[in-house]
Amino acid sequence: MTPQTLGNSPILRTVCRFAVPLTVLVSLKIFWQGHNLPGGGFIAGAMAAAAGAMYLMAFGAAKASRIAWWKFSVVGLLCSLTTGTVPLLMGKAYMDHTFLNFHLPLLGHQHIPTAVFFDLGVFLIVLGTLMTIFVELGLEER
Repeated sequence: MTPQTLGNSPILRTVCRFAVPLTVLVSLKIFWQGHNLPGGGFIAGAMAAAAGAMYLMAFGAAKASRIAWWKFSVVGLLCSLTTGTVPLLMGKAYMDHTFLNFHLPLLGHQHIPTAVFFDLGVFLIVLGTLMTIFVELGLEER
């Protein structure tokens, strides 16, 4: 199959309608478990980008090209750097992580490690970089 006919496959489009959301959910699960178990930002970002690649194969790059994916990488880099710099500015070691404890009205007491914000930055860097590459390759003329 050529790239032009690949997006015309009704089987591929039907499978992607189920596979893409499922892959994104698994990606979010791996992201969320990352500060306690193996996983985290990098592999979750790679899985989310794989879902994006499936979408691009099934539906083409036109819709995905409307999003400036590189901005995800920039925001992720800022998030990761901020997570490391804030403790340094507070007189602690660079990347010294702690826990945030707070109460939400419907969810109750929350106990979140600040490492989650670093993982979020890595997730956004990987997702933004890979999706930028995938979209640019998808738009490239043969």
